[in-house]
Amino acid sequence: MNVTFTYSYSHNVVPPRCRLPRTVREHDGLITVAIRDIPAEQAPVAIISRNTSAPTHDPVEYRTFEGCLWTNCKMFACARDNKAEGGPNSTHRLPEPEISLLTDSVTLSHWDQGIYVGAYQGKAGIAEYLERWARDRIIIDGLLYLPVGEPMYVVMTFGLSNNHGGTSLHCTDHLNPNIKDSSYFSILEHEQASDYARSVAANRGDTIKYSDDPGIDFQVLIPEAIRWKNPRRGVPA
Repeated sequence: MNVTFTYSYSHNVVPPRCRLPRTVREHDGLITVAIRDIPAEQAPVAIISRNTSAPTHDPVEYRTFEGCLWTNCKMFACARDNKAEGGPNSTHRLPEPEISLLTDSVTLSHWDQGIYVGAYQGKAGIAEYLERWARDRIIIDGLLYLPVGEPMYVVMTFGLSNNHGGTSLHCTDHLNPNIKDSSYFSILEHEQASDYARSVAANRGDTIKYSDDPGIDFQVLIPEAIRWKNPRRGVPA
């Protein structure tokens, strides 16, 4: 699928008989980028997740392609985003064949398609941004897919211990620098994650406020697509 952008940009120009450059706004930016349309077999389903705390939400299929995971819906904490436009069961919207980014604003934006770039990047810089935007999208069977983080388990604690706050097992798709690596587990390590959560809860005295149910079930179809490993534990079994 080709998408043609017209866009504005800023650049510095030294006017005739002047020595100092001045910032000038131009509106002649034009570029056509290609979003790859690939057959489903090139991006097989690696993981299927089901939100057990929201049974009306459709399952999410994570496809693997070029070493990344991709989904056709907006995600939040490894689940369908309840705040997605059109509801949690909606899918990403395909872009229009022609998109105008002509503006006098300092930024060029198209929130529906996740575009946000400063006019100061210049003609070439904005063109490079839009080419990267296109590379981060693929189309499979008429649906738009975007790359997402790998789902993981994380054990989190809250409050001051002894049932003030508590201990619980959650799902996440990114590492929080405020949480130590040993608290993270791949989705192939659910049993280990539960054992660790129970151990942390016991050490804290969280006998009541404790949960090892992350609210999401994962079915792993391609184990090789699971790349997270804790260096202290080695490769997930």
